[in-house]
Amino acid sequence: MADVELRDKACKLRMKGRSINEIARDLYTSKSTVSYWCRDIQLSSAQLRRLAERREAGGRIGRLISSEKKRAQRILDTRLAEDRGRREVGNITKRDFFMLGLGLYWGEGYKKGNEECGFTNSNPDIIRAFIRWVFETYGISKKHLILRVSINEAHKSRIGVVERYWARVTGISSSQFTQASLIKVQSRKVYTNTTTHFGTLRVKVRRATALRRQILGSISAVAGYAS
Repeated sequence: MADVELRDKACKLRMKGRSINEIARDLYTSKSTVSYWCRDIQLSSAQLRRLAERREAGGRIGRLISSEKKRAQRILDTRLAEDRGRREVGNITKRDFFMLGLGLYWGEGYKKGNEECGFTNSNPDIIRAFIRWVFETYGISKKHLILRVSINEAHKSRIGVVERYWARVTGISSSQFTQASLIKVQSRKVYTNTTTHFGTLRVKVRRATALRRQILGSISAVAGYAS
């Protein structure tokens, strides 16, 4: 008798346009049983459309939930990886910092030309690291540095702002900046916010031919080890 009553409830719900999944969930029975009970019930076109629309909406919600779960996991994975990376660094010794500076100069420092000792980059953290490196490793002081901004000529009207920005980044007076270098080729990059573009900064050490040779000698030793 209980099964008959349950079947009748299932059929009534189906005739109202409820889905097999919904009926099975509400009556705490299996989908296959509900499907068997309701096999002869034919839904109207309107009922079928509503079921299709609900399934589509449910699918969209399911996709959103899945996407949000993946995003949350990605954020967690990123944080864990960054934390692991910070722990791996530990305490930085003077030699660690010396080797870091060699790597920076090897990549972005002046190695050809008229034997000037200089470095160019657009990243303020890297610029600060290089300046601290020459201070701590070679005893260079601020007064021995000459700075120059390079930026596309489309930003000519912002030169003063850009130089003040780099003066704040480096802690070096704008009086030690030489005339900015304006790049006259058309920039292919489109900046969505031109007020936050500050070009690149060249940091050059005055009368430092011997220093450059010393740095390049150290880099040569590292290159020999790597090969």
